Amino acid sequence: MYRIEFSIWLASKTRWAQLTKVIECQTIPRIGEYMKFNNSEVGDYFSWEVSQITYHESGSIAVWTELLDNIDGRGYSFDTEAEFDEYYQSYLSEGWVSERGVGENKQYKVVSSGQVPPQ
Repeated sequence: MYRIEFSIWLASKTRWAQLTKVIECQTIPRIGEYMKFNNSEVGDYFSWEVSQITYHESGSIAVWTELLDNIDGRGYSFDTEAEFDEYYQSYLSEGWVSERGVGENKQYKVVSSGQVPPQ
């Protein structure tokens, strides 16, 4: 079994949050594959695309996923703040940790203004 620290992102048009959780897996997912995470409050029907895998010198493994439901690269997951809050709280109740808390979604402002986002 591998102990993997997963990172997921949620975003509304004005706010975003990164959540992390260490999960034991039988295999290490590959970039481009999808993960589903248990969520008893809102369901586990979302698939998260794996975008980055980092193997640390210490032996730990970190897996990042794409922003949830980022249709056409729009820069947000939820149309309403209430929906963002509901999902954010539901993942916290499932043991996910938000070390940085909730921040301002500056990426959506760039995308919606027509500017090219920084690489």
